[in-house]
Amino acid sequence: MKRTLEPELMEIPSQVKAYADADFSSSDSMVVKGLEKYLKQVGKTLNKNNLILDIACGPGNISERLAKTWPFVKVVGIDGSEEMLNAAEKKLCESLRKNLTYELIDINSIATGEQHFPLKADVMVSNSALHHFHDPYRFWEALKKLGKNNCIHIHRDLIRPNSIEKAFEIKEKHLSTAPEILKHDFYASLKASFTVDEVNEQLLNAGLSRLEVFQVDELYFEIFGCI
Repeated sequence: MKRTLEPELMEIPSQVKAYADADFSSSDSMVVKGLEKYLKQVGKTLNKNNLILDIACGPGNISERLAKTWPFVKVVGIDGSEEMLNAAEKKLCESLRKNLTYELIDINSIATGEQHFPLKADVMVSNSALHHFHDPYRFWEALKKLGKNNCIHIHRDLIRPNSIEKAFEIKEKHLSTAPEILKHDFYASLKASFTVDEVNEQLLNAGLSRLEVFQVDELYFEIFGCI
């Protein structure tokens, strides 16, 4: 199935509300658990001087999990959608404000050098971010500019099915009882996503071959590594 682009940013209020209200706890927790496992694997312990960036953080679900798991580490969620960050700020509890903040940042502008972020990350994570980029190399270029040397990366995203029929089947299988707006967006995201082979090719072309791609199941791949 040929890739079909979807909007890079989620800015429609009803769309943002549906996304913020949805229960993505299973997928969100996998990102944090994956980071914990990888840190242990490479023998890295985070400390109060470290920075974790949650790329395209949306309503902050993973950002909050990161801040709770490592309360002594600074966590910054960045996104290009003001509507999404408003939703994230609205539900941010006072206890997390000491180590979690949000920044409105156009990641494409980071890639092109039009915008700069003053801090360099020790860890970067993302969940379902890559497929939103019309040019995936903008995503990879931004990550190179946002991280320190040997920055740890954990990224998770959808896998594009091999046909429209398979995408529809997956949508009905996993979101049969979800609100229509979420089903519509999930279907669009499946069609906008990449295959594992395509991501491997992107990493090679972007000079990021130290990052490894693993297929998790029929829905997701995960990327781990240090660059």
